[in-house]
Amino acid sequence: DYAVDGLTSGEFHVYGNYLGPNGVGRLVIEKGVAYGETFDLATSNLRFEGTGVRLDRIDISKGTGKVTGAAWVAWDGNYSFAANGSKIPVESLATMAFPRAPLSGVLQFDASGTGTFEAPRYDVKLGIADLFAADEGIGQVTGRLSLRGDMLTMEMDASSKRLSVNGSGRLALTPEMDADMTLRFFDTSLDPYLRFFAPSMSPYTTAVADGTIRVVGELADIDHLLVEANIDKLQLKLFDYPATNEGPIQLALNQHVAEVKRFRLVGEGTALELSGNIGLHDNRIALDASGDANLGILQAF
Repeated sequence: DYAVDGLTSGEFHVYGNYLGPNGVGRLVIEKGVAYGETFDLATSNLRFEGTGVRLDRIDISKGTGKVTGAAWVAWDGNYSFAANGSKIPVESLATMAFPRAPLSGVLQFDASGTGTFEAPRYDVKLGIADLFAADEGIGQVTGRLSLRGDMLTMEMDASSKRLSVNGSGRLALTPEMDADMTLRFFDTSLDPYLRFFAPSMSPYTTAVADGTIRVVGELADIDHLLVEANIDKLQLKLFDYPATNEGPIQLALNQHVAEVKRFRLVGEGTALELSGNIGLHDNRIALDASGDANLGILQAF
């Protein structure tokens, strides 16, 4: 077992001929784990060139997926690489495991980078075909990742018949995981995803919305995290009872307190306004509801 630049385990073999500062060899890693992801087999040709080693014809297999590429690693810590991944099952990726909503689909990517191990730089362009969360189709997903030192910037886009979502942001790869990310959604069905967290919600409730979600703060500590949701358009249907928002809906999670800043719902016989907060630390609720409500709205619950 070894722990070298993210390689935390695996059966590791190097063999070949070493001739002074130059030489050739072969690298084989079986049943490895790198950066938290497992792989079945990794092989590469090695060419030692005085100031470093060149890895040619890198071939990594993971289930039905494959990653190919090449790299240069200098003894002073500089590196460059290019890699291509194809047919990688999303359900096999530990970094994309969500037990509440298991993901499935097929990942492909192109990646390249030049930098040092102390200040890494790389760029990734990726796509996921037929992404599903449990039985709910998300559709086609594309994205870009760029790492500069410990700062990761991200862009993504997802689309299907039931959703249109795009997002962008920055994430610091530090213990605090400081983030500033924005997610925008248009004409998107929210009810299938809400049921992952509220499985007892009525199956006859649907919710289609336009809006934004912004996340700012430390992902590692919810007490230092601000999440703001602004819903410009909400179309609810509760059995055969329709309802919609009047003005934007504004919700927030701020220092472990969920806040209802603005929420006004209207429909036949309904003009309902909510405000207040829920303290998640002490499980205390201070909510106020006022106005008129058609009892048909209760069918949502």
